[in-house]
Amino acid sequence: MNLFHGPVWASHNNCRVFVPHNRQFSDEQIKELISRDGVIGVALDAWMMVPDWITGKSDPISMGVSLRLVVNNIDHICQLSGNSLHAGIGSDLDGAFGKEQCPFDLETIADLQKLPGMLF
Repeated sequence: MNLFHGPVWASHNNCRVFVPHNRQFSDEQIKELISRDGVIGVALDAWMMVPDWITGKSDPISMGVSLRLVVNNIDHICQLSGNSLHAGIGSDLDGAFGKEQCPFDLETIADLQKLPGMLF
C-alpha cells in the first residue's frame, strides 16, 4: 500500500470483526481502503462468513450461513465509511464450491437481487 497510491479493489473479502481470520480485513485495513476510494467485494463463501466453519463437515443451515451475514458485512463497511461507495458484492461464486458452502437462502445467482432490500 505504501508503493501504490491509487484506488484499490478488494475483489472478495469480508470483515474480520465477524470472522477472525487473516484473510478477512480488520477495521484498520478497511479504513485504509476507504481512504484510497477502494471497493471491497463481500464474499459468499461460508468459511468467510461464520467462525469455525469446517469444509466438508459444516453445513449452511446448522451454521446459520444466510444472506443476512452478507448484509452484515456490507453494512459494517458502510458504517466505517459513512456511505455505500466502498462495499460491493464479490460473490466468489465461480464454481469452486456449490450450495454446500453458500448461504442457505441463495438458490440461484438471481437471489443476489434480495440484498438491496435487506439493507434497509
